[in-house]
Amino acid sequence: MKFPPILASMGLAAFALLALPGASAQAVSTQEIACSKGGAEACFYAAADYAQGSNGLPMNMPKAAELFTKACTLGVPDGCFYTAGMYRRGADGIAQDPARGIDLYETACRMGHEEACSAAFAILRTPDKGEQDMPRLLSAFEEGCANQSMKACKWGAEIFYDGREGRDPGHIDLVRGAPLAERACDETGISYFCVIGEIMYAKPDSPGFNAEKALKMTQINCGAGVKESCANLGGIYHNIGDYQLAYTQYDRACQLGHDTGCGVAKDLKAWLDEWAEWNAKQAAREAEMSAMLNAGDYNGAVATAVSVYASSDWAAKAVNAASAAGRMGDVDDYDLKVLELWFANKGPGGVVKAEMRRRGVAVSGEYDSWAADMQTIKSANQRFNAARAKTSSYRPIERGPALDSEPVLSSAEAAAQTRDKYRYAHCTMNGNPDTPGCQ
Repeated sequence: MKFPPILASMGLAAFALLALPGASAQAVSTQEIACSKGGAEACFYAAADYAQGSNGLPMNMPKAAELFTKACTLGVPDGCFYTAGMYRRGADGIAQDPARGIDLYETACRMGHEEACSAAFAILRTPDKGEQDMPRLLSAFEEGCANQSMKACKWGAEIFYDGREGRDPGHIDLVRGAPLAERACDETGISYFCVIGEIMYAKPDSPGFNAEKALKMTQINCGAGVKESCANLGGIYHNIGDYQLAYTQYDRACQLGHDTGCGVAKDLKAWLDEWAEWNAKQAAREAEMSAMLNAGDYNGAVATAVSVYASSDWAAKAVNAASAAGRMGDVDDYDLKVLELWFANKGPGGVVKAEMRRRGVAVSGEYDSWAADMQTIKSANQRFNAARAKTSSYRPIERGPALDSEPVLSSAEAAAQTRDKYRYAHCTMNGNPDTPGCQ
């Protein structure tokens, strides 16, 4: 629990301790009794009465310091803070002890006391009085930030990131700084801390690289209109294979004025449009092929796959269906010869060769196949040679459009380990198992 500042005589803002209506010396005595039994807040309020000479008690600074110290020990950060001021400056009946004062400011800061963190910052970062101790200050800031001191979070993050733009050099540490920046971002929403948090977590060659947190903070920053973060977010999705999401983020970066994002967004949009067209064609072929196979037209299905689609994928499906139905005898000799070429030692090649042998069609390499080929399929000679010629544009293996653009990421960022961590963060941690790039 934190309490308001007290004691103008200590160099702090004046504080009038609020008492219950009709409070008496007996009520204050009760506070001391409660303190003696371990009541932390009672110790603090009893100390305040002695420090101010209020509620019927005489002013007694040593007694106040004793009770404030006990409150501090019991977990009241204000108790540490006020006692620190007494020892730093000295008070009536209390000798100056600057070192003890620093200790108490540090203790209060670690407990999340904002003013104590300010005091520790002012003392421990300046060399004026020979009290500078940056490692001690930064350690206090880390603990104070964890206990909700935003000054500790912000100042600590700035020092760890770039030495507060070089004003406090020699202490850059992205691993230690990232959690402070993240908390400052979460609690204050200040863009600067969100951005440096993203940088510190997303640096792939840092031991503090954390894909889940980097993704979270990059999303926050992009949502806030940081164009570089939108481009980075596009790069993350691009890298894990969710190209529609990648395009959306690159396009947002472009709208915000990110030139590279514009170029990649344009390339991705063209590629996504090609894929949509290709998928529509594949869907139409699926429907056409299914209709022929369902009607028992195995010869038509194989011929269509070979001569119309020029696709070994569809040809394999048609041959497998014909074989399962015991209808390989329906397939034309010409198509068997093309299939033999396409599936020489793979896929349904064995089924095709077995059918060729069954009907006496020459199998390449088993005897003078070329002479037999020309006699067997003279009517298809021109198509057969076109399919077999190396210079022909007739290609049996069908592929979707190729993606030429690269993510807006360095080669290190595109490494497999980084990609896999981002994929896990996006797909598993963020609950998107069914999205592209996650399947």
